Amino acid sequence: MNPLTLDEIKQIELDLLKIFDAFCRENHIRYFLSNGTLLGAVKYNGFIPWDDDVDVLVPREDYDRLITLFQDRDTVRLVSFERDPAYLFPFAKLCDTTTVKDEIGVDNGVLLGLNVDVFPLDAWDSDWETARREAKTIKKNISCLSLAKLHKTNAPSAVKRAVQRVLMLFCKMRGCRAFLQNIVRQSNKAEQDGKTYLGCKAWCIYGEREIIPAEVFASAVDVTFEDGTFPAPVGYDTYLRRLYGDYRADPPPEKQKTHHRFLAYRTENESRL
Repeated sequence: MNPLTLDEIKQIELDLLKIFDAFCRENHIRYFLSNGTLLGAVKYNGFIPWDDDVDVLVPREDYDRLITLFQDRDTVRLVSFERDPAYLFPFAKLCDTTTVKDEIGVDNGVLLGLNVDVFPLDAWDSDWETARREAKTIKKNISCLSLAKLHKTNAPSAVKRAVQRVLMLFCKMRGCRAFLQNIVRQSNKAEQDGKTYLGCKAWCIYGEREIIPAEVFASAVDVTFEDGTFPAPVGYDTYLRRLYGDYRADPPPEKQKTHHRFLAYRTENESRL
């Protein structure tokens, strides 16, 4: 089978986003475009030209309802650790089951297709320094989880691969489940009310930059993404500047590439149609 092209990947993911949007509207579930998807909507009215994924943020209360309410379909499946204990991410993915996504050298616990990443929007501690320490701890656990899931080292140099090999051994001894449970416990704290800071705690790969003023998410505004209209946080400019700095400027040509490493294929049954 030949890998799907970038344009084919984008079309499948856009179709998934439309399914997700329709379900959320029907069930009164709030969500926002986020990360590179929101950046693409604001700058390009669609995908970043070199990007290959779709990200959304769902406030925790609505996220929990989504996990409970969504019914899988013939070609679409919502995967989360709450629904499948073998799954090894602390956030959900809405997957296209007519495709297979090979994240080279990574064990995600279950077979995944092309997908929309569905991140919970959680409260940070109202004290900035406490929130920063939380972000640092969660990011460390995310790094350890990622290392535990690797089949083999993938660092760019021999020295870094040697260091990575040692860290991988330690993380695999602890086990993916331990780090996953730590992230979930640290990201969803009932005592944090979210009146000051909100953000994607469960996958805060940007560390303290994910600590966003709560007013950014006070309401939604519509933005164009490809041939549809989807909700963005009302404070999207603050959000994007927090994550990316001067996001209006294009990165240099050598950095205009995806940070993901995967190949995607149609499933065997689908390829015969």
